[in-house]
Amino acid sequence: MKSSLRVPNFVVAFVSAPHCAKLEPGSVRTNSGVDTAGRIFHGSETGITLSRSRASMGDILLDTSGGGVDERNVAKAALDAAEEQLQSLCASHAGTFVSVERRGRAMEDALQELQATIKRAEAQVVNAQQALEQDDDKDTSLAVLSEKHRVRRRTLLQHSSLLELLELPSLMDACVRSNLYEEALSIAAFSNTLERRHGDSNDVVKKVILQIRSRQSDLRRHLLHRLKAPVTMPDCLEVVTALRRLNSIDLERQSEANLERVHAAMELRLQVDFLEARDTWLDSTPSFTTGRPSGAAEELLDIIERYRTRVFEVATQFNAIFRQQSSKPESTVSLLSLWTSRRIHSFLSLLSLHLASMDDAASLRDALEASVFFASSMGRLGADFTAQLPALFEPKMHALVVAPWKEGSHQLIETLKICADAGISSPLLSHDPEPVGSVLVGLTEPQPPPRVLMSVPPLARFVNSILTGLNELRRCLLPGIFSRLRTSLDELLQGIQVDLQANERSVLTPGLRGDAKGLRAAAEHLQSVFSRIVEPYARGSLEAALGYEARAEHFHQILYKNERGPELVTGVEGVTEEKNDSTEESMIDPTEFDASEDAKQTKTEGFLDRAEVEVASLEGEANVEVDDY
Repeated sequence: MKSSLRVPNFVVAFVSAPHCAKLEPGSVRTNSGVDTAGRIFHGSETGITLSRSRASMGDILLDTSGGGVDERNVAKAALDAAEEQLQSLCASHAGTFVSVERRGRAMEDALQELQATIKRAEAQVVNAQQALEQDDDKDTSLAVLSEKHRVRRRTLLQHSSLLELLELPSLMDACVRSNLYEEALSIAAFSNTLERRHGDSNDVVKKVILQIRSRQSDLRRHLLHRLKAPVTMPDCLEVVTALRRLNSIDLERQSEANLERVHAAMELRLQVDFLEARDTWLDSTPSFTTGRPSGAAEELLDIIERYRTRVFEVATQFNAIFRQQSSKPESTVSLLSLWTSRRIHSFLSLLSLHLASMDDAASLRDALEASVFFASSMGRLGADFTAQLPALFEPKMHALVVAPWKEGSHQLIETLKICADAGISSPLLSHDPEPVGSVLVGLTEPQPPPRVLMSVPPLARFVNSILTGLNELRRCLLPGIFSRLRTSLDELLQGIQVDLQANERSVLTPGLRGDAKGLRAAAEHLQSVFSRIVEPYARGSLEAALGYEARAEHFHQILYKNERGPELVTGVEGVTEEKNDSTEESMIDPTEFDASEDAKQTKTEGFLDRAEVEVASLEGEANVEVDDY
């Protein structure tokens, strides 16, 4: 019984024998990585195949136990089972076989290409080795490459110093922006040292030097721009010192033999740049005054004061900085004189422009006083221009005085023309009885307006305009306009005399409509009053305003005779005979002007005030009649 259950040895040998599979070892792989040479498989399909083999082997064993065993059948069955197993494994791992084949092919190609590259590189290596060993003159030689490597190592050791060198331009720019002039000038001087030592040997050093030169120009412009703003004397001296050091740095790079001439030219250029920069500040307007509303007079006074202080400050700074250190003082003085003359000419042009817009004699007097003070201040610098002021102020003062005269003359002519066209005479003559002549107060004293003018309102208004102009004159009495005022008054009176005669001829024309009789009587009366009263009174008032008492007395005597008649003046002539002798001696030449004019002007002011008040009352009466018309 036991012998029938034992497995024969050949069956065990068959199961474990490697000849069951005729594949090469490792050619077929399973999912679990175990080959088919008698080992146990763990795949799903492999398990099915093994179960079938075990079943056939069980049948064989059963047949063997039955007593009939055929060895060929057993081998055939094992071979069939192995073939089936092999087929199933090949089918399940077909993709793996293809991938392995492709990778093998790719690896073979890569190996072949690598071998070809190595063969080509062998020739180049041989050539390079020969060049390194033999050609020392080529750039690719071992000696040259070794030298370059040594230089690069030395450069790397100086890395921090090279960084400082490359940062010099930016460092100088930062110093300029921060007003660190000493540090910036030190860098500029160091650039000259670099240029002497390494200027021709290194391109990097050349570029650094060029950038520093550019920063030097920026530093010069920055210093000159600072002079265009308000600066004190210490700051101004600091800026000029920095500019001189810049000139010395530039002079250090010069190779000319005559360095003294170059230095003198640089110093002269520095002086010109200084004056040009200060000119810009002098012409600028302070920001705090531009937004403040003011009149023309106040604005002109501000301009004169600002001009005076700034011109004097610039001239003082120039003398303090350049005059003492100049080897040729006459050249410095000449340059300052040219600048001062140009600034004075510019001031006079500006003054003339602003005087044209002034319409008040009091403001004109203030401007004259400020200008005279400015001129006298410049006299300490040898630039007193007081003699040039009358040419600007006299025409303006003459125009201010004559303007009311012309306006009164125009108003008188218009009144005569309107009355003649309308045919009425009531605005020309007063209906009140003619007043008695004025009381004589002394021929050498200012005379009040004649009371007879109350009967002729147009002439009263004209006299009032004459006194208005003289009131403007008393605020700013300029001797240079005396003769022109006399000429203007003569021309004005002659013109009115001609107009009155023309008016008389026009009203005497036959066929005049309206109140022809009244117009003719008024024309005759106006002409008589004008020639007897208005003309001598106007001339006497002008002479009294100018301070010429003898001339004023002469015209006042004529006026008094015309008012009172010859029989009433005989007693007065004896009273005033002694005064005439003294007043003739006190006559003043119109071209002279001294301190006595102030006293005469004060005396004249009282007369003009009284005259203006009295004539104003006459004008009020005349205005009433004109308004009614």
